[in-house]
Amino acid sequence: MTVSIPAYMKGFYDSTRAMGAKVVSSDFTLEIEGFEQNYLLCKQAPWPELSPAGEIESYSPLGGKMFQPQQVEFAQQGQVSMMETVAGNIDNMMIDLITKGGTFNAKVYEGTPQKFLRAKRIVDCFIQLDAPDRDWENRSQILIFSGTMFYHFFGEVIPGNSGNYR
Repeated sequence: MTVSIPAYMKGFYDSTRAMGAKVVSSDFTLEIEGFEQNYLLCKQAPWPELSPAGEIESYSPLGGKMFQPQQVEFAQQGQVSMMETVAGNIDNMMIDLITKGGTFNAKVYEGTPQKFLRAKRIVDCFIQLDAPDRDWENRSQILIFSGTMFYHFFGEVIPGNSGNYR
């Protein structure tokens, strides 16, 4: 049975509003060191968070089972997508990164590099791209390079320079 009397629901509404506005997933940018101009071409990137890498099971008498957390996961990965330009900005960036050793450092901003609430620094990153599809029938989509970004996050959060990034 649903409990939806107005006063009860108003309490949840007020408590939720007091926590502040929700974060919008699209309000981010990824800036790769040495390729700062390409931040406007990143469509999707992971938002680094620290958490245990998983669970450790231990057992007790009579078949009991307990969990405790594993160490914090610093080596992380997530999906990344970048929009290509006619000038080949992403293709050229990937070649440059590979010729310079293949890894890079970056910042993921909540906002933009110019105005942000916070940023998270990730290090020793590399991107494994999937081969993009080109399609004669597809006249309505930008060429997107997608793949997996592998990176290390040690909890470094850079304070923002703005109270509102809009």
